Amino acid sequence: MNNPALETVLAGRIVSLDNLQPGESGIVEIVEAGSYENGLSVRLRALGVSSSHQVSMLRHGWFGGPLVVRAGKTTEIAIRRSEAELVKVRRI
Repeated sequence: MNNPALETVLAGRIVSLDNLQPGESGIVEIVEAGSYENGLSVRLRALGVSSSHQVSMLRHGWFGGPLVVRAGKTTEIAIRRSEAELVKVRRI
């Protein structure tokens, strides 16, 4: 089985957004919106968090608080950890 996508996942390069450490960046692969399908995916897309766009982790909130993420070059957003778990990114 020579599947490059599977090898990338196994190598640990595709992770959920909440697993990025401050200073790390990634390319959004998929948003698994689950039961929030319509509202969450539309909101994230409007903020610049959609497939093939770059995101950078700026900081983690204290005591399980929100994550501050830069989408693209200038947009900074705060996102709940539970929502960040649904965004899968490929580390770069």
